[in-house]
Amino acid sequence: MRRPALEALVGVPFTDGNRIDVLKNGNQTFPALLEAIRTARRTIDMIWFAWSRGEVTRQVTDALVERAADGVRVRVMIDGFGGKDVDRAELGRLRAAGCPVLFYRPLPSWRPTVWNMRTHRRVLVCDETVAFTGGTGIARTWTGQGDRPGDWRDTAYRVQGPAVAGLRSAFVTAWMQAYVRLPGALLTEQDEFPALGQAGDTAVQVLRPPSQPGWNEAAIAIAALLHTARDTVRVATPYARLPRWLLELVVATARRGVRVQLLVSGPHVERPAVHLQAETDFRPMLDAGVEIWRFQPTLMHTKVITVDAAVAMVGTTNFDARSLALNEQVAMVIEDAAVVGLLDDHFDDDLGASERVLPAAWRSRGARRRALEMAAELAGRPLRGWGALGLAGRSSGHLLGPAARTRRGEDG
Repeated sequence: MRRPALEALVGVPFTDGNRIDVLKNGNQTFPALLEAIRTARRTIDMIWFAWSRGEVTRQVTDALVERAADGVRVRVMIDGFGGKDVDRAELGRLRAAGCPVLFYRPLPSWRPTVWNMRTHRRVLVCDETVAFTGGTGIARTWTGQGDRPGDWRDTAYRVQGPAVAGLRSAFVTAWMQAYVRLPGALLTEQDEFPALGQAGDTAVQVLRPPSQPGWNEAAIAIAALLHTARDTVRVATPYARLPRWLLELVVATARRGVRVQLLVSGPHVERPAVHLQAETDFRPMLDAGVEIWRFQPTLMHTKVITVDAAVAMVGTTNFDARSLALNEQVAMVIEDAAVVGLLDDHFDDDLGASERVLPAAWRSRGARRRALEMAAELAGRPLRGWGALGLAGRSSGHLLGPAARTRRGEDG
């Protein structure tokens, strides 16, 4: 019943006949991504959250400029916050080659109401037939094998088949928000809309949560996956600062006998305050029997949920309040035992390089650590969507009933 439930609750159908290639870490991701760009013959559409400077950025820029010089239509969109450190000389090269480069909600802006609402999407679509998504950024920290400090652990996906249309739409909807000079921006003569026939055996549901407060497709899909779990839920995420409804649902899922494993970053983090905020949720999860593991070699940046070795949700959505309330995302729900099995194998490998948070040790942590957690928690509420139409605020508490209300009564 899981697939019908997801389609009915989210309102997005699955497509069959897809091929999903799992790309573990940058040493697999960037060769595949660069090959797709260099072999494109008609169109390249690219939206990316994290875009910095460095050698890999130069390689991506070189490939895009070279294809534009050969007449390929190239369009690039970068988030205004995620691209704040972009190399302006590289931007100049792209634009000089005829590649329009737009920024999603540039900063600073005269519209303070949207400063905190970003596009977190990463999508590359080449020739309308092959697409990429995942958590990877265009920056040096994503180029390694995910096994040492400074080389982040992440996962990306190459997609072929009907699901490419959904990923293409994730680019177009963001592009049209920034490209306001209508008509002419939506279509060009290079768009052919080729038939996306069978490329494999994977069923995929593409989700495109918008950047706005409130419940979105990703939040509903995660809730549906947890509600329908029967045996095991495994979550790998860099940030686990949960809105209260999700904390309650994770706790309730563990208490009804489902094995819940949560894998987060350990000693290597990018934003320490966010991780401290997340730690305020550890106690109720540990008390309910949730296994919490901390990845030791480097920052854990993968965004993967697998359920019962049968279905996975992957893409750009973190297991946290910002991702489920404010940031524009793209995600894929995948139904394919082989793909999910590979993701579970990767999860097992990552557990082998992780340390488990033990309940007794966590309860005995020092007063200074507790004070830091609470200070970070209070400071971070507004930025992660405090009171986002019930998703992160008090009004979510009625969703699961009194038995599941394990958390103290603050907003989250």
